[in-house]
Amino acid sequence: MANLYPTKKDRDGFFDFLPSWFDEWGQNFFHNTGVQPFAADVQDKRDAYEVKVDLPGFSKENIHVDYDQGVLSIEATREQETNEKAEDGSFIRKERASGSYTRRFMLDRVNEDGIKASFKDGVLQVTLPKKEDVQKPGKFISIE
Repeated sequence: MANLYPTKKDRDGFFDFLPSWFDEWGQNFFHNTGVQPFAADVQDKRDAYEVKVDLPGFSKENIHVDYDQGVLSIEATREQETNEKAEDGSFIRKERASGSYTRRFMLDRVNEDGIKASFKDGVLQVTLPKKEDVQKPGKFISIE
């Protein structure tokens, strides 16, 4: 079964009565709304997991995919620079921004040797084949 890592802990304790807007206010206050994590689709098919991630504007060299101990990690980094110059060559505006984005997915029963990834038109596709269920033949037990 595939599981996504939770983004918030479930409420469990004395402060359960507080409205959830406290959580949302805090998250929105401290979260840069211009930097959104990338969207991902995860399909649990009969013989494989299919993960598609939208990464427009990223280059393949700045994307790192890793599978370790049942966790698929996808990290993408980007640096952006905007320049506007006057006619005399002096800067009117020069801005730089960089960001790192990471998503993790728990995917069990994966055949690690068969994992494949491709990146085309801003979409990363990762195929994680499942291990075949090996069922041992039952053992006949004679009654004495």
